[in-house]
Amino acid sequence: MKIATVRVYQMDLPYVGGRYAWGPGCSLDIARTTVVVLETDSGLVGCGESCPLGSTYLAAHAQGILACAPALARAVIGLDPLQTGAVEQAMDMALKGHGYAKSAFDAACWDILGKAVGLPVSTLLGGRLTDGAPMYRVVPQKPLEATVEEMEAHRRAGYRQFQIKIGQDSHGDIERIRTVAGLLRPGETAFADANTAYSVHDAVRVVRAIRDVDVIIEQPCLTYDECLQVRSRCDHPMKLDECVTGLDVAARIVADRSAEVVCLKISNLGGLTKARRARDFLVAHGIEVVCEDTWGGEICTAACAHFAASTPAALQLSTTDLHNYNTVACGTPPPRVAEGRLFAPDTPGLGVKPDYNGLGRPVAVFP
Repeated sequence: MKIATVRVYQMDLPYVGGRYAWGPGCSLDIARTTVVVLETDSGLVGCGESCPLGSTYLAAHAQGILACAPALARAVIGLDPLQTGAVEQAMDMALKGHGYAKSAFDAACWDILGKAVGLPVSTLLGGRLTDGAPMYRVVPQKPLEATVEEMEAHRRAGYRQFQIKIGQDSHGDIERIRTVAGLLRPGETAFADANTAYSVHDAVRVVRAIRDVDVIIEQPCLTYDECLQVRSRCDHPMKLDECVTGLDVAARIVADRSAEVVCLKISNLGGLTKARRARDFLVAHGIEVVCEDTWGGEICTAACAHFAASTPAALQLSTTDLHNYNTVACGTPPPRVAEGRLFAPDTPGLGVKPDYNGLGRPVAVFP
């Protein structure tokens, strides 16, 4: 079996809440996602999706993926998609870095592999170890009354983990963390997520001011070393996210014991092949993980669901239902969500197909 044709689609995903803000000057109301469809000479077709949140969140955006597509398509056409390691190596040889662009190609190969052998991707990634991964939900930056109402709606849907977006103003963030954490009920968890926005000075001041508040501190500063410096002054559990870009960072986390929780975003790591490697290493060393991605629709969420399902439940904090943050769909059927948990499809491959009614015509076709 060989990859014969690569089709690339792009689609706008409006945010269901109107505007999504996560740091100083960082917000969106529409995210542009990229779907890659690989067609083989045997007739099997696979799909993958990548949706980085622009250059303010990653060194990537939709146009960046489109710019990388010709080199990646040339690298994979003619290869056997069942040999995921060989495809990974070919893409890495053709293009250094740019994992966010490779991620969709990689997921499409796993989709084809699952269909070829008649197994869901979760089985191929290590087996179904978690039957329904718990999900978190972002706490909106809204007035208190609206925040209370939205948190209550999420509780009714089964969510028990909430992410408090901070980083706009360190002085105001102290009060915001206290206020939202004060709304938590027994058994609920909160992450105070700065999304890299703080200086070390501001981060240290915030964590000292909320010493008595039961929250997890998430990615306070841009670099790993800055976060490690904050860690040395912090009594809270630490969760690392954006700086986790590969197995090398995972190895540093284990060596330094710099975090209790590590967020593994599939596209940030370069695809399921690399994400599984980092996940298995961290889990082997007893570090809890979050299995998710930066943003996306049904195809991306399906990949997250399989990644989460193949992670031991005891060392999986959460995942998220990315497709439910959007008002439109890029794939069908959506992964099942129930009682605040995300379930991986049990059909072969990713268990989701591109919704061409929404995607429209491809923006690029190779060869």
